[in-house]
Amino acid sequence: MNSDTKNRILSQHQDNSSLNTPLLSQVMQGETDLAADEMISPLDEQIIAGASEALEAGHTHYVPVPGIPELREAVSEYLNAETGSQYADANIIVTAGLQESRFLTIQKISEQYDSIAVPEVVHPGVTKTLGVRARNIIALPVDLENGALASVESISSAIDSGCRLLYLESPSRLTGAVYSSDKVRQISELAEANDVGIIWDQGLSTWIADGDYTSIASFDASTNWTATIGEAWPGMGLASWFIGYIAAPEAWVPSMQSQKQIMAICTSTATQYAALEASKLYAASHAQQVQKLTDIKGSLTELASSVNLTVIGGSVVNIMAVNLAGLDKAKIMERLSASGFDVADGSLFGAPDVIRVNVGTSTEQVIQQIN
Repeated sequence: MNSDTKNRILSQHQDNSSLNTPLLSQVMQGETDLAADEMISPLDEQIIAGASEALEAGHTHYVPVPGIPELREAVSEYLNAETGSQYADANIIVTAGLQESRFLTIQKISEQYDSIAVPEVVHPGVTKTLGVRARNIIALPVDLENGALASVESISSAIDSGCRLLYLESPSRLTGAVYSSDKVRQISELAEANDVGIIWDQGLSTWIADGDYTSIASFDASTNWTATIGEAWPGMGLASWFIGYIAAPEAWVPSMQSQKQIMAICTSTATQYAALEASKLYAASHAQQVQKLTDIKGSLTELASSVNLTVIGGSVVNIMAVNLAGLDKAKIMERLSASGFDVADGSLFGAPDVIRVNVGTSTEQVIQQIN
């Protein structure tokens, strides 16, 4: 490759604003890092032992690209129990974290379609992935008052225009808002009637306190038109070990599996055995985490209201989005940074007036400093 070609490629990369979208950290780097996607969680000794025993047993080589069979089975059983889906092990790909899940689904599934519809407000990892190659992207308008979810009407309009692939988040990665069961049913009916494929990020659904969540996969009895993505057992300390999943129609799996092998060959063997142990502890441990965060978020919401801050409604308890419209956001961000706090800038999601914070013991100090 000559120097002119290299310079041209570098110039194209630098000019691609989507591809240069900054990614949020996968997990908090400390108590004042409230911008990351997941909180800090200690690893249970049983999880550590699972990884150590796997290494001692000689599981140090490559595993099947879609993941060890036991973990794929655990993921399918968990999803089916939690969301009413009907996935089999053959529908599951274990990924090296959620960003890889986004990349594989968007890049490979979209090859089958002429366009993809994406909400105007979406996780920056989606924007970055969309910037990898030229494609026809249809923006779905959102309303912050409704949690930054694309309306059924906007989805229907995109389908009417000829779009046959949707990328949707429920819960929203910015606000934690979810589609009601009725809205999910309406979306599924539109998709089935028009032969539409759906990529559905449901990763934050595990943080809904009342468990009132409907996945699009629960309407796909034949598992042939929806792909769902998420993290494997959030809150169990695996975030920095990068274990995610894709649950997709069998016909969609081979191309994603092949691309995964090209990119990274496989997810670390030891971490997959650790994730398998986490699946056995998850139910009891996670329930305690959710209850603790429910109490904290309730107090934070009251505090925000008392200082006239607008919290955007969301069903999850691990994040909170604050609308700073009418306030000097730049000055607020500078003040927080000077105090050592990092928050997620809503501009990265497509919502410039908003910030997102992790819910935790230090979040109260952030709210107090905003106003």
